[in-house]
Amino acid sequence: MSRLGRRAQTLTATLLFLLLTLHTYSSLTLADSPATLKTLTLRAYLDGYVQVTHELQVDESYPSINVTLLGEPQSLLVVDEQELLLDFSLADNSIIVDSLGCSWMKTSYFTQDLTSKTGKYWTLRANVSINTTIVLPEDASIISLNVVPDLIQSSENQVTLVMPAGPVEISYVAERSFLEEPDSGNATWPLLLALLLLLVLIIAGAVWFFSRVKTPKPKEVEAGGVDVEKLFEREKDLRQEEIQVIQFLAEKNGSAFEAELYERLALPRTTTWRLLKRLEKMEIVEIRKTRRQNIVSVKKKYMKKPNKETP
Repeated sequence: MSRLGRRAQTLTATLLFLLLTLHTYSSLTLADSPATLKTLTLRAYLDGYVQVTHELQVDESYPSINVTLLGEPQSLLVVDEQELLLDFSLADNSIIVDSLGCSWMKTSYFTQDLTSKTGKYWTLRANVSINTTIVLPEDASIISLNVVPDLIQSSENQVTLVMPAGPVEISYVAERSFLEEPDSGNATWPLLLALLLLLVLIIAGAVWFFSRVKTPKPKEVEAGGVDVEKLFEREKDLRQEEIQVIQFLAEKNGSAFEAELYERLALPRTTTWRLLKRLEKMEIVEIRKTRRQNIVSVKKKYMKKPNKETP
């Protein structure tokens, strides 16, 4: 019986040793992760776009890391701790980033996959792995939350929430429409309607003017090679800021860097980006990605023939 007891003790000690070894190995494996998500921010806009920003701590010895995305990305940027752009490639719902030598990384992109709208009610849904900061549009009112937030605060007519990890669902109503400018005073609805009517009349007048009168700078347009008259004849519902983009591209021989348009229009970066995406969907311009920045060009169908002489 004593021999059997010693064998049982030996077997028990061996099993405990194996369990401890497996636990230690799994702990080391988890600690040896190439990247750790530190912060996650979702900023919603009035038109349904959400800007997603990840901040990660990265192991410098890994040549590349995989970052899971929350939706189909648009205008995706990845930078290191020195704000230098990093190369990456898309793979399904994630990106593979060349991260060798980086200790910190930030990814930023826009997506429409996180929001949906029923009538006047918007719903933002996401499945997040850490506590997440969510910034709602200005003047938005919360209708419902699926979980209690860790923090909720309001500043300058904008609500910010910190939601715990897991499924997140927030329903809200945006008080202002996408076309309205920020309220600089106690404006009343009649004044807002009057301003909207004035804006419609200005746009209609601009469309009528450009459809019947030649551009005031024909030499610059001809030099640029853009057939502005043809473009304005076909696209009679352009907004004033869209007309400004086309005129600037005509002055730049049909193409310009995206950064030049930001400087020329003097609009917020996100507003200008959505404006260019509208023109791209209308097949007026095309946006070509380069390593450092994008190039915006007028579509070939609106360019003049190379050998065509102008009087």
